[in-house]
Amino acid sequence: MIYGSTGFTGRLIAQRAVEVGLAPVLAGRDEDRVRLQAEFLGTSWRTVSLDSIEALTEALSDIEAVVHAAGPFVATLPPMLEACLRAKTHYLDVSGELPVFREAFGRDSEAVRAGVMLMPGAAWSVVATDCLAAHVAARLPGAKYLRLGMTQSRLYSRGTARSAFALMSSEVVIRRNGRLTPVPIGRMERDFDFGEGERTSMALSWPDALSAYHTTGIPNIEAYMEVGAAARVLAPLTARIGEAFQLPVLRPLLRLGAAVLPEGPAEAARKLAQPVIVAEAEDAWRRVSRARLRTADGYDFTALAAVAIAERVIGGDFEPGYQTPARVYGADFVLRIEGTTRIDLDLRDDETARGTSLPQPIA
Repeated sequence: MIYGSTGFTGRLIAQRAVEVGLAPVLAGRDEDRVRLQAEFLGTSWRTVSLDSIEALTEALSDIEAVVHAAGPFVATLPPMLEACLRAKTHYLDVSGELPVFREAFGRDSEAVRAGVMLMPGAAWSVVATDCLAAHVAARLPGAKYLRLGMTQSRLYSRGTARSAFALMSSEVVIRRNGRLTPVPIGRMERDFDFGEGERTSMALSWPDALSAYHTTGIPNIEAYMEVGAAARVLAPLTARIGEAFQLPVLRPLLRLGAAVLPEGPAEAARKLAQPVIVAEAEDAWRRVSRARLRTADGYDFTALAAVAIAERVIGGDFEPGYQTPARVYGADFVLRIEGTTRIDLDLRDDETARGTSLPQPIA
């Protein structure tokens, strides 16, 4: 099942699923929109609200796995996760919201007992970073520090913007000595070379503070995003404004602001986007393992990754409990996503390959 299939990202996932020969059940709250979409794609559909866990559980009773694409996930995760555990349905989502990962991780033991896998972040926001983190960690056993840097995306769907505003905070969560730790926004900066010289990036709350720790065991994890000088200076003020708009009295204004944005970036703009991630692992002796990953734009990547993981799950390739992409499918899983290349930036004497990519399947 693809829940939230009529949203921007949901539509991309549904189209990809049909292209690879799956027969997804499209689902959401709006009967007319879901029915028209299903008729166009030639697949089955059903409508169900997240307001009733009982109805949602019933709707999932014959479903092996759900790809949850209806955000903001901090609000929509709890009922869907509860229904999946009751129905013994594998849970995947396309979230990049750290609170979602903390909630899913907290229900790990229940998922193990139910025999189902919980994998939030079956999307660019975690698949790409998690696989790159696993890669540099494997090249430097015993690493104590992991730092991730990402180029700034200029492509936002309406749903992504709404989720981002809802999570704005004057604190950034990193992992320090094995524990999730808040630090003031704007306090931590670092330079990364994304392929055109070093660029200054600012620390942000990213799911890898939890997910990459689960994958690699590295006790100190920080994530950064490339931002301009003005944005770095204004970050504390912007965050406080964002926090204010999360107050109940101002939430309608937040929804109104998101509603005027385009539903999602056009295909032409997406084809031009090539986000870059750099991962650095460092051990106690200051030895460093660095690699750079370049991918297709985040939305198209997400559709490819979510469907690829769903295919594996319904084929029996999963591990019960809370899981992360690289921990279950390996660091090279990301290289099977069309448009992805990886370059090691600090080759050892016994390494000869400068860059790595795997043959891409014909769509």
